[in-house]
This record gives sequence, structure tokens and C-alpha cells, in this order.
Amino acid sequence: MQVGRAGKTLVSPPSSFEEQASALATVNYWREIHAEALQRALEDIECLDNVDSDVLVAGRIKKLATIIDKLNRPGTPSDLQTMYDIAGCRLVVPDMAALDRVYKDLSGLPAFDAPKTSRHDYIAHPKPSGYRGRHVILHYCDLECGHKLFVEVQLRTALQHGWATAVEMHDVAVKSRLKFNEVGNPAGRFFKKAALLIAQLEQWGEVDAGAIREVSAGRPELPFALSTIQTLKAAYNAVCFLPDDSGGGVFDYYLVDFTIDEQTLELTKLDSVAALVTYFEEEGSARGESHDLVLTRGSSEERLAKLYPNYFGDISEFVGLIEKHLDVFA
Repeated sequence: MQVGRAGKTLVSPPSSFEEQASALATVNYWREIHAEALQRALEDIECLDNVDSDVLVAGRIKKLATIIDKLNRPGTPSDLQTMYDIAGCRLVVPDMAALDRVYKDLSGLPAFDAPKTSRHDYIAHPKPSGYRGRHVILHYCDLECGHKLFVEVQLRTALQHGWATAVEMHDVAVKSRLKFNEVGNPAGRFFKKAALLIAQLEQWGEVDAGAIREVSAGRPELPFALSTIQTLKAAYNAVCFLPDDSGGGVFDYYLVDFTIDEQTLELTKLDSVAALVTYFEEEGSARGESHDLVLTRGSSEERLAKLYPNYFGDISEFVGLIEKHLDVFA
């Protein structure tokens, strides 16, 4: 199919400028039509019995740079058509009991894709990095665009979410790739131990320090734990907010623009008509790799701060947890 060929062209160096431009237009079309599937998924989620005010919900369309990175990554689908997270939702719940309740609700949706979802239980089978969460795949076949499209729903507890965003902040600060399982280093071992610490607290309410130390055959990560905490504190203390001049009114979307080098964060409120057009224009402008753009739907500024603490600079809960249990890293 044309979409699959376009994805391969984008990551193929021998392709011409014209081929690249045509492929880019096709891929952006593919991203744009996923907005309809995202909207359907958010509507389904908002109607679930256990998605209440304690559950944080946001949606996003996958960034072009992230798509290209994923297509180039070893061991991941090389065909854009088999990438089920072009549209994605994030649900953050208070604890494991709430996670189980919301997962049960999601599994009852007509759009629930049981075979694809079964491969994404990262609580029963954590990723090599230590990442935990349950991902649900939803599919929609009756869209106006005429395609069958998928939406990935990331379901995490607040502590699992704090861990994941701490990893993202660390990757940005020191230009590592722990998020993508490049973990054979002290930083990777520290975060893997931190993930196990969280899992123990959530499952049993107590800590087995010996099991955590055995993650790296007893090698201590205390010095790195301390330096990582300082790195994260420096990162979130450095974030500067730029004023939003979009005025009052009702808005469906936020465009989050984080300038990595300058540590500035700008939020732009957009209605559903302007959202995707503005997003693609901003993404295609000469911003370079120093800008990180995210388009989210279905949230408020306050809830965005909790859903994306890596942008808003507040992962104090994760840092506090590590400081309270520093002995397990010794």
C-alpha cells in the first residue's frame, strides 16, 4: 500500500528529494486521518464507568520525528501500516486497583482488539528498561476516511507514570536513550531498580531491598542514584513558562512546545479546526531538533501538567520516593 511505501521511503537515504516530499505528504495524511480515530477513542473512554475525576486522560498524534525514529529502530515494525500507536491516549490512574477496573472497562468496548492487546501487558512482562504499564489497542473500522485505524491506550498508575517521565527527562538532559531499552549502563540499572521498587510498593506495600539489589548482581548504584536525582532536580528547576496569548474561550486541543536547549515551555490553545493544521505547520517549520512538539486533546492545563511532567518540570513525587528509599541502591 502507498502508506507502507511512504514510510520506507522516509528512512531510505537513496531516495530523491521529490520522493521524500511525496512520502512526507502521504505520511502526514496518514497521521491526519488518525485524528478521527483518536476522537472516537477519547469519546469511548470518557463514557467508561471507572474513568472519573481521579483518572487523567489525554490524546496525541505521534510526532513525525518519533515515527521516523521508530521505523529506524531495530526490532520494531518497519511498515507504517503496522504501527498501531500513530494515535494514542494516555490514562493515569491512582493505583493498581483503579488500573484493573479501567482495564476491565476498556476490554468491554466494541473497539477493543484482544489479540493485539494481549502482547502489551508490561506489568506482567516489563520491558528490559523496567517500564511497567498496560497498553490497550482499540480499532475503528467505520471511519469517514474509509480505513481501519488503531489507537493505542497507555494505562499507567501515577507511580508508573512518574517513573516513565523521569526516564524521559533524564534522556533529554544527558542525551541518552533509556526509554528505548538502551539500558546496559549505570543509569539503566538505577532506573530498572527504581521500577522494581515501585512494583513492590504497589503490589505488596513493602520493599524487598535484597531483590532490588540483585537486579545488578549486588552492584551498588547509590552514587548514580544521587547524581540522577540532582540531574532531574536541575532539569525541572530550569523550565521557564512562556505566556499563552490565545485568550479565553473553549478549546479542544493544546499544542505543547518545549524548547530543549532553552528549557522554555509554551502552550497554545487551539480549537478542533485549527489544531492539526497548526501542528503540522509548526512541526514542518525550521525549528530543528531542539523543539519538542506535542498536540494533545481532551485535557486542561492543570491536568496536562500531571500527564506530561517531563515538560512541566515536576516529577517531585518520583524524586521524593527515591530519596525515601536510597538504602536499596546502596
